[in-house]
Amino acid sequence: MNLKDLELTISYSFTDQELLETAFQHKSFNKNTNNERLEFLGDSILNSVIAEYLFINFPNYQEGVLTRARALLVKGSSLTKKANEIKLDEIIKLSKGMINLSDDRKFSLLEGAFEALIGAIFIDGGWDDVKKVIYQIYQNDFNNLSLDNDFKDPKSLLQEAMQAKGITPPDYHTEELKDQRFKSSLELKGNLYSATGKSKKSAETKLAENILNKGDFI
Repeated sequence: MNLKDLELTISYSFTDQELLETAFQHKSFNKNTNNERLEFLGDSILNSVIAEYLFINFPNYQEGVLTRARALLVKGSSLTKKANEIKLDEIIKLSKGMINLSDDRKFSLLEGAFEALIGAIFIDGGWDDVKKVIYQIYQNDFNNLSLDNDFKDPKSLLQEAMQAKGITPPDYHTEELKDQRFKSSLELKGNLYSATGKSKKSAETKLAENILNKGDFI
């Protein structure tokens, strides 16, 4: 997988190829020229495009449901899945020292690379072009989206599941790491679980989601 293949996959050709290359350079690979700023921008653009789609296509639903639906579509695991679908794992550039990362850290890097790609497309082509790419990538998600459920966040679902089993509600221990990320830990029935995220909320949400997926707290 190379950058030309990626452009074919997302149906978008960059005018500024240097911008495309920067989108996949992690700060460990190049401290001065990396994708952190593009990641920041892409996060906002992706949220805005998804919000606009939901607002237009679900006119009868209130803010709370729309917010939870957007959160479902842009949560870390969803972005990691999108990154893998377009094979960003074969393109991202890391330092040699980061090859043997934990799965959780790898997922975080892919999430960031996907957001950086969105940011780069916006800078290169503008709102209409980035919206076309996002709509293409999210086509199946949009087609299968139903707002008939409440789209409760993983933390709420975990708390409800634990209460149903008579288990004390979760007490998250969250700390800020040196790389401006957060690590959240939770001890449950003798097992210690942990996850990292770009914010305290995202770390705790990812942790709850991981525990729910494992299902071994029951």
